[in-house]
Amino acid sequence: MKNKKSNVAGYSKIFLLLLLAFAAVQCVSAADLPSNPIAGEMHVNINTANSGGYYIKFDGGGLNALHLTTSTSDYYGQLTTTSMQSGTFYVSDTGGRGFFNNMLLMIALRKPSDDEEQIPDDFRIKIRSSGYKWPSTGILNMPPTAENTEYVSGAVDQAFTLSSFSYGPQKWKPAGNNDPLNYPIYGDQDMSDDEEFYIFFVDLKVGALGENCGLTGLTDNGMVKVEYTIENLDSGLVAFNTYGWCAENQANQGEGISWTNRVSGDGSSGYVVNIIGSGGGEGGSSSGKLDYGSDRSGSSESWKPKVGNLNISSVPQGAKVYLDGVYSGQETNASFVDLPAGDYVITLELDEYEIAGPNTVTVKSGYIVEKGFNMTRGSGSCFISSTPDGADVFIDGKDTLWHTDSLITDVKSGNHTVTVYREGYEPQSSNVSIRMNQRSELEFIFGNEGGAPEMTGTSGGDSGATESGVIPDVSPRSGNLPAETDSISGEEGDGGIFSFINELFGGFFSAPTDKADEPSEPAGLKGDASAVDAVQEVPESVEIADITDPATPSDQNPGENLPSGDTGGLYVTSYPDNLDITLNSVKTDVKTPHYFYGLKEGSHKVQVTVPSDAAKSVQKSVFIIAGEDGYVKLEPEVFTQKIPVTIQSKYFKDSEFFIEGEYPGYTYPSKVNIEKSGTFITTEKDGVFYTFNTGYREENSVINIGNSGSGDTAGSISVTTEPDGASVTIDGQNTGLKTPCTIGGITEGHHTLVVSKAGHYPECKKFRFVNTGDSGDSEYDFILDEYSYGSLFIDSNPPGSMIYLKGSYTGVKTPHDFEYIPIGSYNVGIVYNRIVFKESIVTVEPYEKSGITVYNTTLDI
Repeated sequence: MKNKKSNVAGYSKIFLLLLLAFAAVQCVSAADLPSNPIAGEMHVNINTANSGGYYIKFDGGGLNALHLTTSTSDYYGQLTTTSMQSGTFYVSDTGGRGFFNNMLLMIALRKPSDDEEQIPDDFRIKIRSSGYKWPSTGILNMPPTAENTEYVSGAVDQAFTLSSFSYGPQKWKPAGNNDPLNYPIYGDQDMSDDEEFYIFFVDLKVGALGENCGLTGLTDNGMVKVEYTIENLDSGLVAFNTYGWCAENQANQGEGISWTNRVSGDGSSGYVVNIIGSGGGEGGSSSGKLDYGSDRSGSSESWKPKVGNLNISSVPQGAKVYLDGVYSGQETNASFVDLPAGDYVITLELDEYEIAGPNTVTVKSGYIVEKGFNMTRGSGSCFISSTPDGADVFIDGKDTLWHTDSLITDVKSGNHTVTVYREGYEPQSSNVSIRMNQRSELEFIFGNEGGAPEMTGTSGGDSGATESGVIPDVSPRSGNLPAETDSISGEEGDGGIFSFINELFGGFFSAPTDKADEPSEPAGLKGDASAVDAVQEVPESVEIADITDPATPSDQNPGENLPSGDTGGLYVTSYPDNLDITLNSVKTDVKTPHYFYGLKEGSHKVQVTVPSDAAKSVQKSVFIIAGEDGYVKLEPEVFTQKIPVTIQSKYFKDSEFFIEGEYPGYTYPSKVNIEKSGTFITTEKDGVFYTFNTGYREENSVINIGNSGSGDTAGSISVTTEPDGASVTIDGQNTGLKTPCTIGGITEGHHTLVVSKAGHYPECKKFRFVNTGDSGDSEYDFILDEYSYGSLFIDSNPPGSMIYLKGSYTGVKTPHDFEYIPIGSYNVGIVYNRIVFKESIVTVEPYEKSGITVYNTTLDI
């Protein structure tokens, strides 16, 4: 028995020791972070967190060859700062050697100060690398051949924790003799601050093939792709840098690391994740609330405005921002303040870049949301010929492997230098401007052998070349011809060989076009163009200026007497009626039909739901014009079979089109959802309202909208209302006219007509117009039902306070008079300087009975 007890005790001790050892291995805390700065700026050995060690040499070499970039078309990269906790960037090489045998990633996590939130013990960062591997050639500056390279996806796919950090705290990164022990870790770093970082290195286990490696057709242009995900970090700054290693006898500087990316001065590039706020956002995004302060006005109910802010950025900047298909009037980088909470569809357009989006972003009440886009430069083609032909073609010094006469496709838009070489002749060069989805032409004429080149005129070139204009790229090799293309009204044809011949020769004799008719892929779906978003706190030191919602689109043309920055109304109906209404992602307590007032000018999302079946719902975007009433009818129980199609047009390329003549409008080309059969498309050009029936369509087909003279049979309609003075909208576009009126330029076919007048319910009618010349076929009369309305005047002390009705910001400030407001009780919210707010219930009486209802309040500031 004694031996048994002794054995049990021994086993217990062993088990306890194993548990303690396991706990010691697993429980790494922030207190265990290193106190081990890197030994120096050069001639030091460092260890990686996932493999062996490397020698940082920096004899020769330096800061010019390596770059961090967010686009595979931009070798030189940029300084990128984002709040996204998941993302992608690339490591590129522009050095003359053209390659690095292996790449390292340096990850630096800022050390928090004593009064900041400390690094959590469960912090993790996942790294996934992809790129090329090859055996060393062993020959000085000799890159590998295509046959010896292998692309590896996920060469590293690993999560790193606090235990991975080996170095620091320190404020510099090794960079050789470039400002020794004082070279910053990221671009905006103030080296005079006490800011320090913990550091570790990751062996990416792939090399970089640069623009001078001599290889073509490489995945990601030979760059190393790095995907990261940061977990369990509510606030902090993570900076990424890269280092390049070359094998023995491969570089002039010998074996080791002598290169890193520049983060200071001209040619800087880097990637920084700056997480502000507390709490994790959806999809790895950081989040933090806007500080609206607390209610210090003695309100009986806790209330906060249901709006948020939206910041949209792009690389490069200057892209037009569309919200829900409407041009906002802003360009990136853009800020939108006090947007009603809900979903918004963002699309960016920038000349010579592919369309970015559409991407949906959710604006949360009381939050600021960031959405970032990496724009992808578009490409065109160039037909290069020579006399005699058979010359080698180089573009920007790179051999295209093509010979004259050839059509070279997928040339990035912008200015390029084309050089042709033919044995027995002097080389010829010329500059050419490539437009996205368009074709340029260059013709070279070589002189006699040994003589000077024969010149036939130049167009931005150097010698011996003629540039003969830009024409649409319709070559089968361009990839721009859709697999299935249908046309309406016969303008573009059926996409067959006769259409192709007509397009090709027609292009030679037609004027240059500004845009391609083929649809662009959304930039966010391409490998080298990504969209990133985040939700974050607004720094206290940043003042947020009030701006309006998206501007009224150009096609709306509101009347001259409409007050700027005012509000409008929306009448929501449905079939069947008595359905629940959700407005701007906020469920209301009313059912259809219902009239909403005090809506800020701009786009609003309306959804109706069958109370007994939440799966039966339908949503639509509606644009509210200041001083006008909008109308929408939703039918969730009507069977529909919608399919995605692309709609494009040459003739109407500068116009917008509308589905069933209803908002929102879309630019050509756009991918939209329509009914499989029976949908009509409306568009306006030069005062003529065109309509086209799509007929029966298959999924993902391409529809070409043509003119074919349909405007020749256009007529006019007369519109009257009782009472008169109603605004008239035709096919989603505000005419600016008041009833009674006559509208011209109505083509034969289906159209949508809406009339609205303040104090009355709007009316909508879809009609089929046939220009018979009989006035009876073109007269449309409406009797508008009046609703009981009042007038609400709101003032405050101090003035200039934002006004909310039923939780939604109206876009106006005190003092303000809301005319033609439906009678009833309203939750009126007053917000001053974002830090004081107050809510009260105000009952609006009928104007005929009680006159103007006045609400005046004093805020405790």
